[in-house]
Amino acid sequence: MKDMKALKSVDGQRGFSLVELMVVVAIIGVLAALAMPKFQMFEAKSKQSEAKNMLSTIFTLQQSYFGDNDVFSSDMTKMGFVPSGKQRYTYTSTGGATFTAKAQETTAGTVLAGSSSKDEWHIDQDKKLCSQVDVTGAPTTCGS
Repeated sequence: MKDMKALKSVDGQRGFSLVELMVVVAIIGVLAALAMPKFQMFEAKSKQSEAKNMLSTIFTLQQSYFGDNDVFSSDMTKMGFVPSGKQRYTYTSTGGATFTAKAQETTAGTVLAGSSSKDEWHIDQDKKLCSQVDVTGAPTTCGS
């Protein structure tokens, strides 16, 4: 009998009831549900920085190539663009008198979590950078 009393209280202190624990779990769940969309937005912005940085690199390489050849290149390796590591985007560029370089997400939902549309960015010879969708996946008025 002495052992049973020891299990019920240790030094006269009581533990938490199941209801109290469930209230705490519910509060943590609500806070997590409120924070998740904000976290996903920040995560998408950080992943989009890859596309912005690479397009800026392509712009610089295109300007350099144009200085040497008086024409923009559509061949990415010819102008020196060789990305390394795992890329979230695929990169293409047009050539000629003007250029538009494009970064398109390889798999929909990788950058914009829960979105069915692919994240896509463009940059042109005037260094106008724009996105086809915002961080929530909603279409933007790119070029307007």
